Amino acid sequence: MALNKRGNVYHYDFSLGGQRYRGSTGETALVRAEMKEKLKFSEANQRGGFLVPRRPPVLIDFIPHFLQWVEASQLEPKTKLYYRNGLRQIRATPLIGMRLDRITTDEAEAVRFTGSAQNGNRGLRTLRRLLGKAAERGLIRMAPKIKLLKEYGRLTIMEHETEAKLLAVASQPLKDVLVTILDTGMRPHEVFRMRREHVNWENRAIFVPFGKTRNARRYVPMSQRLITALMARCAGQREGWVFLSNSRSGHLTTVAKAFAAARRKAGVGRDIVLYSARHTFATRVLAATGNLAVLMKAMGHASPQTAMIYQHPGLEAVRQAIDQGNLEGPGMSQSRHNPVLLQ
Repeated sequence: MALNKRGNVYHYDFSLGGQRYRGSTGETALVRAEMKEKLKFSEANQRGGFLVPRRPPVLIDFIPHFLQWVEASQLEPKTKLYYRNGLRQIRATPLIGMRLDRITTDEAEAVRFTGSAQNGNRGLRTLRRLLGKAAERGLIRMAPKIKLLKEYGRLTIMEHETEAKLLAVASQPLKDVLVTILDTGMRPHEVFRMRREHVNWENRAIFVPFGKTRNARRYVPMSQRLITALMARCAGQREGWVFLSNSRSGHLTTVAKAFAAARRKAGVGRDIVLYSARHTFATRVLAATGNLAVLMKAMGHASPQTAMIYQHPGLEAVRQAIDQGNLEGPGMSQSRHNPVLLQ
C-alpha cells in the first residue's frame, strides 16, 4: 500500500486480487490518512472487491479476459461456443466501446441484435455473464439486471407433400441428413457428428453420445427408410464419421446452402428450415403415440415444457368434436329452418 500527497490531501493506491484501487482519503494529516487507507483496504478485502477501480475498462478490452475464463472453465463445449457466438453479436453493437460501469439495464434493453429473438437472447445472455464476471473481479460494483427477449416456439412443420418435394430435389448429403432428422428427431449437429460406431444395425438404433443435457445422451430408433439410406452411405465402413467432409473437423458442419437451393427448386416457403424436420418428427410421434414421455426420451428432453415446444397437435380431432356438437345441438336444427343462421 502507498500514500501520495496531492496538494494538502493524501491519496491511497494499492492492489488487491489483481485489481488496482486508488482514490482520495480526504485527509490532510498523515496518521488519519493511513487509518483511512487501512479501512479502504479492509473493505475491499472482506467484501470481495467492494471498491471499484476509478476507471473500469471498456467492454472490448475486457472481452479477452472473459474469453480466457470461458476457455479455461469446465463449461460444456456447446456452452463455450454459445458464448463465443454471443460475443460476435455484441461486437456489432454500440456497447463494445462503452465502459463496463456505463452499461446499465436501460442500455442493454436499447440494443438491437440482428436475427430472431433466440439470436438476440444469445447476445444478452453472454453480456449478462460477462458483466457478472466483471463484478466478481471488482471492476464494477454490481452487474445490471438484463431482461431477455420474448421467445416464441418454432411453429413450422413439414407436410407430407412438402417433405416429398424437398427429398425429390435434394442432393447428397442433404437428402440423407434430412431423412435422418425426419425419422429420428435428432438435432442437425447430432446428425453431422454421427459416427459409424454409433449405428447399431442389429438393434436398429443410433446412439447419440453427446448433447446439451444428460438426457441428450440417448438411443433413437431407425426407420426402414433410414436403414436403407445409411447402409448405402456406410457401405464398407466400420468406423469414422458417417457424414465425411473436408472441413477442419473432418465431418459435415452445415447444409444451409444446399437446403436453401433445394427449397427454391421445390418451391417451398422460407418458413421451412432444416430444423422443421425435427418439429415434424415430434408432431408425428406424439400424434401417433399420445405419449409425451416417449417423445421426451426420443427428443432428448428433460422437461415436458421443452418437449411441448416442438409439439404441433393436429386439429382434426377438435374439428370433428365441434362438428359433432353442432349436429347434436339445437343450433343445427334451428339453422335448417332459419336461413339467417346460415349467412
